Order: sequence, then C-alpha cells, then structure tokens
Amino acid sequence: MFEEPEWAEEAPVATGLEPVAARPRPAAASQIKVPLEDESVDVAVFCLSLMGTNIRDFLEEANRVLKPGGLLKVAEVSSRFEDVRTFLGAVTKLGFKVISKDLTNSHFFLFDFEKTGPPRVGPKAQLTGLKLQPCLYKRR
Repeated sequence: MFEEPEWAEEAPVATGLEPVAARPRPAAASQIKVPLEDESVDVAVFCLSLMGTNIRDFLEEANRVLKPGGLLKVAEVSSRFEDVRTFLGAVTKLGFKVISKDLTNSHFFLFDFEKTGPPRVGPKAQLTGLKLQPCLYKRR
C-alpha cells in the first residue's frame, strides 16, 4: 500500500480553466527572471538546461529564489566540462557550497550545491569556469 510521505502536500483543485486552445501560448524566451519571490524555493534543478551562454544569469537567479541552505542540483553532459574544478569554483563564488559531485557516469555529471548566501563576486567579475563546451551528439 502506498503512503504519502510526510512532506507531501495536497494539491489545490483547479477550477474554471479555459480549454487549452483558448489559452495564450508561452513566448519563446529564456527565463532569466522567474516569477518567484526571493528565498521562496527549497530546491532548484538544472537538468541538461545550462545550454545558454548566460549560465551565470541562471545560477544567480537560482541563488535569488533559493532559501538559505536551499539545494541546487545540476545534471549536465560530461563532455561539456573542460575543467570540472574551475566550474565548481565559479559556482561557489556565486554563493553555493559543493555538497556532492558524481563524476562516475561516462555521459553525465551530477552535482549538489547548498546555498550559502548571495554571490561573493561583483556582476562584472569574470568567471571562466562557467563556459561549458557545446554538446556533441554522435550518430548511432
């Protein structure tokens, strides 16, 4: 028998929704500023989503919405990392502490970070570790 975990909450019931065809279509844009309050989220997840050239913006936005001590989880293609150490160093300068890293998978790297506070570097500081390689796809 399935039991709800202690942390599970009952989802509110949606009423009065329009048919899907009548709803406005979302705009194709990068969500640099998500519509969430500061320090309102326990966990932020980036799963194969650090594809833009503005990775720093994404990570700073995660820092903004995460509660103190909140968890940032990153799963990314391993071939995109030229130097994992510089990537981890750059993320720590943006207000995170490395909790765990799993580099054992041949295709994906997994990282867990804890929010320690606001970014420790100014907005103009260069963080070279945040430049990941483009994804390379192999024909099979």
